[in-house]
Amino acid sequence: MNIFKTSIIIFLVCNMAAKSVFATEKLLYGSDIKEQAANFFTKEKIDAEVLVSDKRAFFECPKGLKFAAKTPGDWRTIKVSCNGKKWKLILRTNASYLQPANEEDQTNIPENNAIVLTKNISRGEVIAQSDLKLVAVKNTETFTAFTDFKNLIGKKVTTNLSKGTIIKARHVKYRNTVNKDDTVIVVVGNEKISVVTYGLAMGEGQLGDMITVKNINSDHNFKAIIIDEKKVTPLTNM
Repeated sequence: MNIFKTSIIIFLVCNMAAKSVFATEKLLYGSDIKEQAANFFTKEKIDAEVLVSDKRAFFECPKGLKFAAKTPGDWRTIKVSCNGKKWKLILRTNASYLQPANEEDQTNIPENNAIVLTKNISRGEVIAQSDLKLVAVKNTETFTAFTDFKNLIGKKVTTNLSKGTIIKARHVKYRNTVNKDDTVIVVVGNEKISVVTYGLAMGEGQLGDMITVKNINSDHNFKAIIIDEKKVTPLTNM
């Protein structure tokens, strides 16, 4: 009987110790991987973002993550490993595939202008004109890049960015041109003749986005393109 009681006590003590160990272990989440990957991609001037749920949990990694392309030069799929740990992950990104080119080919790629940062900027900071400059870069790097300072000044950055980064649309947070439940002006027609009426925005968006609008007179919903502040033009019959 004493042996049985002793065994029960030992089991309970071991169980409590195990729970204590697991309780103190910190988990790594998808949002943590995204943040570390964003810093890595920015430093390496790679236009990519990891596709993983923010709430997905992984083993802890106190010493930081390492990132590498699964296939050299192709960042659509990456290998994620942890310094000091043996686990590894394979994750997808939204990167575009660029065919490797030799040095001679690179010199013949046409150049275009793009706005880059003149200093490091932290997530949430507001962009000032002194933070920006226009430079010539390879055309392969200018997809979704900006060339007009007015489109960036006063905007907040969505992630930490380093000096020299080509600013892309995903790096900044825009104020919506139309918000849900806004009363919007609906313009139908062309330059010579147009009809103006009013509608109710059923969604939100920025200049050039397509949203659903309700015709206030008929309660009929239709698709429209945002053409200005609280102003749309229909794509379908109203």
